[in-house]
Amino acid sequence: MARTLKNIDNEKIDVDVIRYFVNNNNEYLIYSLNEIDSSGYTKLYASKIIGTKACIITDDEEWNLIKQIIKEIVRNNRDGSELNVIDIDENNLDDVILQDTRVFKLQGNLVNLLSENKQIFKSEDKEIVEDDLEDIEINYEEMYNSSLKKIEELVKENEILTDKLAKYQTIIEKIKEMVE
Repeated sequence: MARTLKNIDNEKIDVDVIRYFVNNNNEYLIYSLNEIDSSGYTKLYASKIIGTKACIITDDEEWNLIKQIIKEIVRNNRDGSELNVIDIDENNLDDVILQDTRVFKLQGNLVNLLSENKQIFKSEDKEIVEDDLEDIEINYEEMYNSSLKKIEELVKENEILTDKLAKYQTIIEKIKEMVE
C-alpha cells in the first residue's frame, strides 16, 4: 500500500508498505521505494518502530529473527498456509519518521508474496490476541539455555577485548617511553 512518510529532514517520501507487523511486543516496518536492480531484485527497507521513529535493527539476533519471519511469510503465502504474523493497521504509520533502516533485496515475485494476506490487528481484536497469548506454552528451559549460551559468548568476547586493550596499553607505554 502506498503511503507518504517523512524522514528525519522532514522531507516527504512515497513508500510502498510491504509489511507492518508486531513480534515480541516490537513493531517492524518493511517498505519499498520501488527500486529494482538490473537483476530484477527489489531493494527493501526494514526498520524497528520505536516510539514514532523507524530505527535500524542493529542486533544481529533480532535481524536473524526478522529474516526468519520474512522467509516464513513468503513460504506460507506461496504454499497457501496460514500465517503466524500479526499485522498492524498502516494508518498507525502517519506519525512515524523514517530515521534509519536495514536494507535487503528480494526477487519481485517474493516481494509480492511477502506483502500478501495481511491480517490487520485492530484495537477491538486486542482481547482475542491476549486470549491467544495465554495459550502459548513457554519453554523456560530453552530460554535459560539460550541465555546461558549468550552469556558465554559475551564473556569470551569480553576476554578478547580485554586482551586487545592490554596489548594497546603496552604499545602506548612503549611509544611514551620512546618519545620521552
